[in-house]
Amino acid sequence: TRRVRVVELPLGATEDKVVGGIDLEHAIRTGIRQVDPGLLAKANRGIIYVDEVNLLGDHLVDLLLDTAESGVNLIEREGISFAHPARFILVGTMNPEEGELRPQFLDRFGLCVKVVGSQEPLNRLEILKRREQYEEDPETFTWEWQEEQERMRHEVVRAQELLSQVKMPPRLANFIAQLSMDHRSAGHRADIIMDRAAQ
Repeated sequence: TRRVRVVELPLGATEDKVVGGIDLEHAIRTGIRQVDPGLLAKANRGIIYVDEVNLLGDHLVDLLLDTAESGVNLIEREGISFAHPARFILVGTMNPEEGELRPQFLDRFGLCVKVVGSQEPLNRLEILKRREQYEEDPETFTWEWQEEQERMRHEVVRAQELLSQVKMPPRLANFIAQLSMDHRSAGHRADIIMDRAAQ
């Protein structure tokens, strides 16, 4: 077991950075070719986070989709062929005003959350206050909120334990299927994701 890793994929990342390649420094120093794992190896059993996911280049989109589909990353460089597991959750953020999400990505994001700033003056003041407290003393701020974080963590863990006991009522399953048909969803991915989200 290990902590879940969150790996950030920068927009300008090269294919070698994402997939992996030859460790040139090691090859020059020792004369031996060795695989330098990429971001997909680091994100295995973790999370890949992409800021401005709608601006990600086509070649990186294709790489992510191929790997997500197979669950395996294949590194083939200069006579080396190496495969490793690459199962990850993809999390992306975007500003819709800067462009649409690429069509091939649309059904890979099962859940979408729209985040808007609070319009309540007291909430906005509280956000400012907490931000200032964090910037002044991050360690004390983190310590003060540790108990609340731990409480929420226990809630999530308990929910994960209970998930296997949750059974979908047929009425809701029928509604999900009908919703997908009404919107002419291609394939069954939408139904499966709605079912999981509802659970």
